Amino acid sequence: MKIISATIQRPVVMILAFASFLLLSASQTFAQGNSAVSAQKENDYTFSHNLNAETITFEAINPSNQAPGRMTVTITGTINGYRLWDGQSVVGSHLKVDERAAFSFVPYYPYYSSYSVTGGLRQFAGDTTDDSLFSDFAVRTKGSDGSFQRFMLREVITATEAGAQITFEQLKLPDVLNTQEELPCGTVIDEKGALLRR
Repeated sequence: MKIISATIQRPVVMILAFASFLLLSASQTFAQGNSAVSAQKENDYTFSHNLNAETITFEAINPSNQAPGRMTVTITGTINGYRLWDGQSVVGSHLKVDERAAFSFVPYYPYYSSYSVTGGLRQFAGDTTDDSLFSDFAVRTKGSDGSFQRFMLREVITATEAGAQITFEQLKLPDVLNTQEELPCGTVIDEKGALLRR
C-alpha cells in the first residue's frame, strides 16, 4: 500500500515541479522584456546618428520680393531613437534631435540681397509610427544689405539603424512674421498664422 502510494505521488511531484519551472521561466522572460524596454528609455538607443557639418540644399523663395534662390543648411548634432513595443511587436519609434544649424539663402539674381544666420541649439522629440519626425519653424536671417528676412521651414528627420535622412522644405511665411521687427524667443503662432503669445 505504501509503495503504490509513493509511485502515485512521485509523478504528481514531478509534474508540479515542472509546472513551477515553466512559470518561473515565463515570469523571468517577461521581467527581462520589461526591463529591456525601460533601459531603452534611459538612453539605450536602438539607433544613433551624428551630424558633422552636413549640408542640405533646396529651392527657396524670398517671401518679401518672391526672388527665387537656393537655401543651404549646414547641420551639426545628433539624432537618437529607440523602438516602441506593444509587448509583442514594434509599433513605432521615439526620436530625439539635438542640432545646431547655419542657414544661407542666395538668390539666383545677384542684384537681390542674400541672407544668412547661424542658429542656436534646436531640440525636438516625439513618438512616430513611421520613423519620421518633422518640425516647423521660422528662422530670422540678416541680409547682405543690412535688412532682415524670416523664412518658414519644415525639417523632416527619417531615422533607421543605418543612419538618418534629413530634408527641408519651405512653407508659406505667416503675415505676422513677415516683418523687420525682432520677435522674442518663444513667440507662438497658430495654424492660421495668428500671433498667440509674445
